[in-house]
Amino acid sequence: MDGPAFGWDVHFSPLDKLTDLRPMPTLPSRIRGLILGQAIGDALGLATEFMSREEVKRHYPQGVGHYTDMLRDAHRSRWQPGEWTDDTAQFLCILDSLLEHGAVKPLDIAQRIKQWSEVDGRGIGTTTLRVLEVPGYTEQPERAAELIWRNRSRDLAPNGAVMRSSILGLWHHRDHEQLWADAQAVCRITHHDPRCVDSCRLVARVVAAHLREETLPGDAAQLLPSDSDPRSLAWFHALRDPDIAALHLDEPNSIGYTLRTASAGWWAAHHPTSFEEGLLAVVHAGGDADTNGAVAGSVLGARFGVESIPTRWVEGLLDRDALEERCERVLAWGAAAAQ
Repeated sequence: MDGPAFGWDVHFSPLDKLTDLRPMPTLPSRIRGLILGQAIGDALGLATEFMSREEVKRHYPQGVGHYTDMLRDAHRSRWQPGEWTDDTAQFLCILDSLLEHGAVKPLDIAQRIKQWSEVDGRGIGTTTLRVLEVPGYTEQPERAAELIWRNRSRDLAPNGAVMRSSILGLWHHRDHEQLWADAQAVCRITHHDPRCVDSCRLVARVVAAHLREETLPGDAAQLLPSDSDPRSLAWFHALRDPDIAALHLDEPNSIGYTLRTASAGWWAAHHPTSFEEGLLAVVHAGGDADTNGAVAGSVLGARFGVESIPTRWVEGLLDRDALEERCERVLAWGAAAAQ
């Protein structure tokens, strides 16, 4: 069994300098922030999922500050306040596979996602479901994903892969080439479109940069390899505006577009000054808010560390102990790798 591709004995360079005197978070703090931030962003974002910004204001005139503020309509009532959705369920399929095998095993991850879909499956995306239903999926998941993509005229790029991919920024955060390869391989067990691949590679690369305390460029396209899709490069190159409204996360015809969700992660990596500020901005922007929140929450957690996450969000998270146990296992792997 291979060991994890990270440890604590790494020399870091400065990242974004915060304007206050808060100490820079440690690598273990960033890792815990990544894992808890994913689930918290997912659970809090459920409150405004599928709403426009105006609908968010109408339904939540005082804003969304806690899981218990969530509107209990037919959609949201499928989950309890503080419970994460399919975004984090699939994120944990990846993490659990990493912890068991000590390496990225796309086939094992595909089998775990398939099993989860059969025992729970709440919130699963249409594309992912179609791929999982292809005969022989668990033996050849990449083939199934490509088949569904080709059947849709090679133009099928929802955000069902990028929502789970931030954890891949951890396992090879020292090795960009391997990180990109991992993100592509895991993306393509359900989503074949190159824009989906690029979204996963970008989010994983951003997380890796925060774990390394690496200075991010102003142009997101610079973090992608040369074989990236021109549509992705053009989209990411245009991400300059610090106003989250410029991302149009609630655009009704493309709220589930993979590049749009990846944009939320890129915005979170640059512009908010705290975890709480950043996540609340994403949640109140509406759209596919649980997915945008999951991606942004994981990035914000890796950026600011677990100590930056409001206590009420950590303590109110259902099944929090299961996440904390995984955090301890990841940290134990990393400590062993540093010896």
